[in-house]
Amino acid sequence: MKFWNIDVDAQGHSFFRAVDLPQTGRPQRISSKNQKVNWWKMGLAQPGYETDFTRAEGLLFVAIFSGQIDITVSNGETKSFTRGDMLTMWDTTGQGHRIRAIGMEACQILYICLPDKGEFTNLSS
Repeated sequence: MKFWNIDVDAQGHSFFRAVDLPQTGRPQRISSKNQKVNWWKMGLAQPGYETDFTRAEGLLFVAIFSGQIDITVSNGETKSFTRGDMLTMWDTTGQGHRIRAIGMEACQILYICLPDKGEFTNLSS
């Protein structure tokens, strides 16, 4: 399963990287390994909501349930995320990222804090 990751380089600059979570199973139903979780919460961002650059409050897995957000990393790259999109945010240090809720629909988001990078431990920045 492919999705985006936000990570930080040695200079503290955040960047996007495409990652692939390993899946197993038959073609009709595949899944990843179980992952440990520290906590989870739901968030709702109304259209027009914006943050300045901020760091993730932990190693986060994020799933978008409705609406649309634009996320900008410190190298200036922006990506849009809508219903069904998922990403991991590991920018717990450095400059962080900026979020802007766009469109006409509120953006409902699930945040899951992970104790570690799990299957992605060996990724390099």
